[in-house]
Amino acid sequence: MNSTTLWLHTTAAIAVAAGALWLHLRWHPRRQEFSESWDLVTGLPWLTVLHGMLLVAGQLMGAPWITGSMQAFDLGTWLDIAGPLFLGSLMENVSLQHSLLPAWPWALFLPVVLALLSWRVIRYPYRYGPRQQRPAEKWLLAGGMVISWAWLVLEMLTLGHKVMPEWLEGLRVAMRVIFQAVTMAFTQVVLARLVIAWMEPEQPDDQKDLGLAIEHTFARWRGVAGLAVLDLLILLLQGTVTSGRGLLFWVLMEVMVLFLLFPVAVARVPGTWLGQGMAALLAWKRAWASILGVLLSGVFILAIVRYASVTMLEVTGEGTWRTLLLLPVHGLVLATVRNWVFLALVLTLLHHGLIPSSRRGRAVS
Repeated sequence: MNSTTLWLHTTAAIAVAAGALWLHLRWHPRRQEFSESWDLVTGLPWLTVLHGMLLVAGQLMGAPWITGSMQAFDLGTWLDIAGPLFLGSLMENVSLQHSLLPAWPWALFLPVVLALLSWRVIRYPYRYGPRQQRPAEKWLLAGGMVISWAWLVLEMLTLGHKVMPEWLEGLRVAMRVIFQAVTMAFTQVVLARLVIAWMEPEQPDDQKDLGLAIEHTFARWRGVAGLAVLDLLILLLQGTVTSGRGLLFWVLMEVMVLFLLFPVAVARVPGTWLGQGMAALLAWKRAWASILGVLLSGVFILAIVRYASVTMLEVTGEGTWRTLLLLPVHGLVLATVRNWVFLALVLTLLHHGLIPSSRRGRAVS
C-alpha cells in the first residue's frame, strides 16, 4: 500500500470511528463521568505534559510506550490488526488503573519522595497514621530511603555506560523492579486523591490540591506499601508475558481486573489494607455494570488513537527525522487520551463503587 492510499484509508477509518465514538458517548449511561474527566484533563495541563514527556523519554530509552507492538502487523488489513489492536487496548486500559504514568523512568524520582516521606513520618509521627509509628516502621522507611538512593547511583552509573560486575547488575535490575512497583503504587494513590480533592475540595484554592493529595498519600503509606506488593506481582507477571494469546496473558489480565479498584480504594477508604481490599471487592459487586461500561468504551477510544498513531509512524518511517520530530506530538496526544480514559474510570469508581457510607443513600445516578 503506497503512502497516499494509506493516508486516505487512515483518514476515512478514523473519521468513521470518531463519528461512531461521538454518538456512543453522546448516549453513554456514564457520559457524566466522561464529561467530568475531560474537565479534569483540561484543568490539569501539567499532568498531560508530564505524562507525555515520560512517554517520549521511555520510548527513547527503549520502552515502546508510543510505537507499541502494532508495527509488526499489516495496518491495511483489518483482519490482521483487529484482534491484536483490541487486546492491546484492553490491556492498556486495565493497566492504566495500576500505573497511569510510565513507571520507568518515573521511578528515578522516587528516592526524593522516600526521603521526604521518611523525614515527615519521623518528624510528625501522629500526622501520618492512626497511631505513632513503631521503631521497626521507622527503620523500614529509613532503610528503604537509603537503599533507593544507592539504587539511583547504580542507575546513573549505567546511564553513563559504566561496566559493573554481574552480581551488581543483577541487583540493580531487581531493585529497579521493586522501586517501579513502589512508584506505581504511590503515583496511583496521589492521582486518586487528586481526583477526590477536585470532587470534595478542602481548600478554596485548587492549586493546593496536589500538595493535599501528597499529604493524604503520605498518611496512607502503609496501604501504599501493601499496594506496592501487588504491583510487584503485576510487574513480574508482565515480564513473563511474551504475546497476547498465551495463558499468562489472560492470567495477568484476570489479576489486573480483579484488583482494578485497589489503588482507588487505598486512596478513598481509611483503615487497614485488608479493609481497603474488602471495600474494593464490594465496590466491584456494587458497580460492575458501570465499571465495565466505562472500561470497554475506553478500550475503543484507545484503539482508535493507537491505530492513528501507529499509522502516522508508518507513514513517516521508522527511525527517520520526521518520526523523531513528531514523537512529542504522539506523546502528548496519547497522554491526553490516556488521562481522559483513566480519569473517567476513577470518577466512575468514586461515584458508583467506593461511595462513603455518609453518601450511600444519595449516590450519583
